[in-house]
Amino acid sequence: MPAGTLETVKERTDVVDLIGAKVQLRQTGRSFKGLCPFHTEKTPSFVVYPESQSYHCFGCGKTGDIFTYIMDTENLDFRDALKLLADRAGVQLESQMQQRRDPERDREREGLVDLNERAAAFFSNVLWTSPSASEARAVLERRGVDRRTAERFGIGYAPDSFDALKGHFLSRDVTEAELVAAGLLTRREEDGRTWDRFRNRITFPIRNREGKAVGFGARAMGDANPKYLNTAETPIFNKRSLLYALDKAYDAVRRLRSIVIVEGYMDAFAAHQFGFENVVASMGTALTPTQVSSIRRYVDRVYLALDSDAAGQLATLRGIDSMRESFADDERVEVLPGNLVRFERTLGAEIRVVLLPHGKDPDDYIRADPANWPAALDSSIPLVEYFLTHSLSGIDDSPTARARALQDDAVPILREIGDPVVLSHYIAMTARLLRFRDTEVHAAVLRGPSRRRENRSPASAAVSERPSAHDPERYLVTLLLRYPLAALDQIAGIDREDVLDTRHRLIIEGLASTSGEIEIALAGLDEEIAAYARSLLSESELRGTTFPLATSREIPVAIQRLAQTRYESRLRHVQSELQAAQQAGDVAAVTENIQRMNLLAERKQSFAPRESPYFRDIRSAVN
Repeated sequence: MPAGTLETVKERTDVVDLIGAKVQLRQTGRSFKGLCPFHTEKTPSFVVYPESQSYHCFGCGKTGDIFTYIMDTENLDFRDALKLLADRAGVQLESQMQQRRDPERDREREGLVDLNERAAAFFSNVLWTSPSASEARAVLERRGVDRRTAERFGIGYAPDSFDALKGHFLSRDVTEAELVAAGLLTRREEDGRTWDRFRNRITFPIRNREGKAVGFGARAMGDANPKYLNTAETPIFNKRSLLYALDKAYDAVRRLRSIVIVEGYMDAFAAHQFGFENVVASMGTALTPTQVSSIRRYVDRVYLALDSDAAGQLATLRGIDSMRESFADDERVEVLPGNLVRFERTLGAEIRVVLLPHGKDPDDYIRADPANWPAALDSSIPLVEYFLTHSLSGIDDSPTARARALQDDAVPILREIGDPVVLSHYIAMTARLLRFRDTEVHAAVLRGPSRRRENRSPASAAVSERPSAHDPERYLVTLLLRYPLAALDQIAGIDREDVLDTRHRLIIEGLASTSGEIEIALAGLDEEIAAYARSLLSESELRGTTFPLATSREIPVAIQRLAQTRYESRLRHVQSELQAAQQAGDVAAVTENIQRMNLLAERKQSFAPRESPYFRDIRSAVN
């Protein structure tokens, strides 16, 4: 990455000074130690390393750099953490970021945002002042829409005309080509004729997280189809990557550590009108991984509150798939009876489904009695229960159909349950729904994972020297970027606490949440991070970097190598601390460091072993 804002901030910010401003640190050799800011403890186990500008807690396992520290302690995303640290370091953020940007592209995007903002003002003015919008105002009034909230959200009305908006802009020296590019006009290819895209519709400006208008959703007033119409895709608008009202909900989501996802604009609007500010809308019938990735970091609990009709239930099931992929946490290692070893994925957030009365959508439900909404959230059911109940109900009674449903639908989600008591409950539920015995379902869960999941297991190959061997973390991320589809089934095997550089963590999370779609992943990253990712790709291509093994083997080997590097570094530190404690006769410190070495020994055992001819593991198990 060429010298720029991020590197300048890192150069001017010392991790010891940054953390030491809030945590009392004591120097021990070449590192500093203090009480961990991430968990309660009486004996210091939090270590700051000046040489690598990183930290690690031997108690809770938290690891990171200056950006991770600010993101976690201040509950900020990367962009806001960068701004805070840039201000602290006296770095002019915007001017340096501008060096990375394409001025022409920036001007184009700014121009498109400006046109959408002006269109939003036009539609809003028509709604509240024009006689032609009287019916639209009446509709909103019948729906119980509060004008103050409507104005805060910028709701408007597109006149029943083919050229009202077009004429408004043309009279102000805006060209048809610019309006087409902004998604405000539709152009017919045959003769080049253009007309207003939105006509006789109530309009909802769609804004990005920063609150900039990037497009519109529009609801038909009459029987026109489609009932809802969105802006066509533009350089600034892709509905699959946006959540309606996230700009309004962002602060509440971070404060409450929870988010409610509804389907329609009016659902989200009603929630905000009555004070439920952590609500956003998916703008369609199914959530996408990119939408989920935009809020993944800030939440511990997600509520899916889609419509209660059949389409809404289908959307909920699709949303669950996106949730499961995007909230996949690190792999869990489990030792089974018979010396079998299993690697399992767990979910990094609690996901619940809100069940509304039949025929009710969130808009109707909230307006009927706002006091019932918190109770509906409290009575929501876990994702697993909803998924099993809906996906396994109505399965054909034939043994083949039931066995296929068990293997294809139930087992993958059952294997994501980390708590054995909870797993036992859902095994019993699955057995009841599919008319199996509990032992049969349990056996299916214990059987070897499907081929896709087997590929998630960390590799056991010996670690050998690789290009960029001095920096295994950078090497691994470069490898993931070069081969994102091959990396997809391996990413879950990366322990995020082994990744010290915040940029690398965000790139990995972006790839994981977008199913290996690298351009979508990069589009969802902060510009500094995306530029850094592209620089890694460019550097590897310019150097003609080759990888010693086939990609399917090289990626897990790189994951293994990074894990061993981190393990060995932490082990050396604990050994040094133990030696110093023994020399000083500090019995408590000796005991503490022996305990840490035992924990590290457990970590070492979690590395996937080579497949042995003398004892079995899950890869050699025979069903």
